[in-house]
Amino acid sequence: MGYIGNFFVSIDQLGNVIAGGNPDNTISSRVGYYTNHHNIMNKAPWQWRVFEKIIDFTFWPIDGPNHCHEAFHSDAGESFDENTNNILVALLATILIIPSCIAICIVLYTLYLFRIVSPRKINRNQDIKERLQQAQAKLNGTLHELNEHKVNIDEALKTEALSTVMSAQNISDKITGMLNLKQRVNQK
Repeated sequence: MGYIGNFFVSIDQLGNVIAGGNPDNTISSRVGYYTNHHNIMNKAPWQWRVFEKIIDFTFWPIDGPNHCHEAFHSDAGESFDENTNNILVALLATILIIPSCIAICIVLYTLYLFRIVSPRKINRNQDIKERLQQAQAKLNGTLHELNEHKVNIDEALKTEALSTVMSAQNISDKITGMLNLKQRVNQK
């Protein structure tokens, strides 16, 4: 992402912080989290579903459908604010999301009308490859820290380490299974 893209993401993250969110998340990824991955009985609270519709509509000319859910995938390794405050969520909507989306929507749909922008095509393989590279870099950083500093292993750290190993094994198993299936299909 270039300078301008990074600039707008940082503004987005600042808006999320003002509304009580994690500084590493954008508003879109936070909305994607609450509507798709942190809901009770598979039903997200109405305000998050409304935010998702507004934001997805706004960014359709450049990102296509499901902008918020795709943003969550990009931030899925981050921590989300589990105990979000409804007052801050109301602030998020009235001061940040709705006015910003109106302005952005006018610009993006005008650019789309003149065929200056178009919805991007998602390259799932490339996206997953980049996320795996980022995960590997974080794990390598953790390995450097473990090698450089004395760390007292307690039960909580042991549990996190085992959970990380299990997640990595699940990803490896999934990719291996997909490769094996592809190989069997190609042999027929």
